[in-house]
Amino acid sequence: MRIISNFFYFSLSLLFFILNFAPYSYGIGNVEWVLLKENNEGKEWLDKGSIKSLSNGEISVLTKFFKNPTNSDDGELSLYVMRINCDEKKFKDTSINGIPQFNSKWQTSNNDELIDVVIENSCSEFIN
Repeated sequence: MRIISNFFYFSLSLLFFILNFAPYSYGIGNVEWVLLKENNEGKEWLDKGSIKSLSNGEISVLTKFFKNPTNSDDGELSLYVMRINCDEKKFKDTSINGIPQFNSKWQTSNNDELIDVVIENSCSEFIN
């Protein structure tokens, strides 16, 4: 029994040592939140470090939206991974709060100024 206990503690110590020096930050990348716009609906941020080039003039970006509080709730913070077609000025949400959106469809902003500013800023960062 003592041999099993020693082996267990040795394995646990080795695992702790390995995980303590693992390069976690290499997979995360730089996070650079920039407040793009604030209006009566809420606030919209863009993570400039998340902008990734895809095929056909498309990019992927991480955005954060805070819905302003109303009388019935305290407000809500949501994270979106958006795929943006810069040529057509269309977008689709590929992930909302970490949940994949497999059936999302391309759509226009329908004059939503917060989405418009995300598309404008993301595409201009991608071009520069």
